[in-house]
Amino acid sequence: MNCRTRKRKEDICRQYYIQPVNYIKLLNGQHKEGCCGSLDDKYYTFSYKLRGDYKASPQYFFVGTHCANEFLDITKHDPLPLFNPLVHEQENHSPGNSPSSSSGDNKRLHPFNQELLTAINMLCISWDIIPKSGLDKIITFTRRRSETPNYNGIEWFNQIVGKDRQRRSLRIMIDQLRENNELKDLRFDESNNYLNERDIVNNIN
Repeated sequence: MNCRTRKRKEDICRQYYIQPVNYIKLLNGQHKEGCCGSLDDKYYTFSYKLRGDYKASPQYFFVGTHCANEFLDITKHDPLPLFNPLVHEQENHSPGNSPSSSSGDNKRLHPFNQELLTAINMLCISWDIIPKSGLDKIITFTRRRSETPNYNGIEWFNQIVGKDRQRRSLRIMIDQLRENNELKDLRFDESNNYLNERDIVNNIN
């Protein structure tokens, strides 16, 4: 996706529906390729769909904060909270059990939903993936109904984690990331309780 100038971004927004998906801090050794080159600090993921083609599946691209802010300004989307799991860097919004809200939105995330979004972001970091194949839908639904626990979302997410090729739980993935990164204490107590109380095979922990 070539989006180097504001004019080019405006042309893209006229042609496609543009939606911010997540905003993530990169861990040690990670990088993404954005429209202006390699991204080594933090990045936005955006989805885009051709306007008028309602059957089209969304596609995705990465940009740095500067380019993302221009897209957000053009599309009038609120900025997303930065997901930063590193313990030594303090941001306006941090992951874990603290409710957070995006700019311009007075709704606060239910703690259950905060855990769910944190878990999705950590899976994306561990698998080094774009949040598609259902993850983007869970994210969108959870943000839209931020104050209502997304129980269906955690069950769906739990099934996705169960497809890990190494058969790891999310907790094991996080512990492996912790070997080269000082990560915050990321807990998923509400999610685990929900799954365990219903005797659902728990891939989170």
